[in-house]
Amino acid sequence: MPVRCRFAGLSSVALRRGAVRFALAVLCVAAGAAPVHAQELDLQLQEIRVLLKEKRYPLALESLRLVARQIQDLRLKAVTPAFPEAPPGWTATPPLSLLEEGDVWSDRVEAQRTYAPSSGQSRVDLVIELHSPLAPAVALSLNPLVTAADPQSRIVDVAGHRGSARFAPDTGEGEVRVLLGRETLITARGRGIAGVEPLLELVGRVDFAFLRARAGL
Repeated sequence: MPVRCRFAGLSSVALRRGAVRFALAVLCVAAGAAPVHAQELDLQLQEIRVLLKEKRYPLALESLRLVARQIQDLRLKAVTPAFPEAPPGWTATPPLSLLEEGDVWSDRVEAQRTYAPSSGQSRVDLVIELHSPLAPAVALSLNPLVTAADPQSRIVDVAGHRGSARFAPDTGEGEVRVLLGRETLITARGRGIAGVEPLLELVGRVDFAFLRARAGL
């Protein structure tokens, strides 16, 4: 859940408009970090408060950007265990965050891991989103009547969860989407593939139980 907090001594009157919103947002989110990491950020936050009081805004904003990136890294690490390992004969890149610096004040997590066979041109991008803004639209798209309008799409069941699968034989591109709960979205997009089976298999190996436990991030 988003963290709500107040910081004594930080008056919006004393801050420039371009700095205050970003400053308070980062400080609030950092206050909700895991205890072991919160201690690591504490010294940086104290320095930022001093810089703000001294109206040294450029330095304060640069420090805030550094903290924002660190918070995104913490969120990425929190969801990384849900990604499956690469299938036999495939390789996988380390997960990376797709969020922008400005998303630090939201409770979103959007992480991607890319899978590819050791030889060939195929590629699959697996994206896990917590608190996804696309979830409502995806929920509507899982209506069989909606899917029936697209001959390349169909409703699928992945590990007991409803999803959609789409494949274009002419381009070798496909996509599988699974909605977990109301706000957690899992998407696999493939290029240079012969069908959606590799996507379904990969999504089916996602740790759904872990994501349900982490959905409160």
